[in-house]
Amino acid sequence: MKRYLLPTVLILTLMLSSTAGCMGLIPAREGLEAMRGEAESSVTIDSITLSHAFNTFDIEPYINSSTIEVTSESTQIVIYRKVTITGTDSVACFDGGITRYVRASLVDSNGEVQWELDECEDVAPITISITPPPVLAIGEWELLVDARGAGIPGTAAQDTFTITVSVQNTCTIYPPSKTCS
Repeated sequence: MKRYLLPTVLILTLMLSSTAGCMGLIPAREGLEAMRGEAESSVTIDSITLSHAFNTFDIEPYINSSTIEVTSESTQIVIYRKVTITGTDSVACFDGGITRYVRASLVDSNGEVQWELDECEDVAPITISITPPPVLAIGEWELLVDARGAGIPGTAAQDTFTITVSVQNTCTIYPPSKTCS
């Protein structure tokens, strides 16, 4: 038995000395994590707005598009829209929306239409939310607007519209850093 004692002690000493550094890291890491503080959730909102007031007595066209980035941290898209077409309280869409209208669509990065608007009369301001089933399509989303209207500058008799698309991003901030990671 004495014959195996020395090699056994040497092997145990070698094994313990080689793993002491690794095993010592675990309590050190736990101690640093405890001093670090709790992680916090942060919400940021990126928005694009397309808004126009028609300033000529003649029918004027308006075509525009804008893009907004949707990332893996994006949790919701909120769309605000308001359309004012003067005189539609008495004659609403008399020509079927050919002369004065606002048409808009929000197309995701996969080319699928996620939201549409086709109005030829006043529309009260409203907010619409798009919440993903599992996740939103990551990439650039495009807001397309095609409108026609008229107006008398400096008066309330102006066709106007406002469409705002806001992307809500949620991320986790780990102290002591103040930025999302």
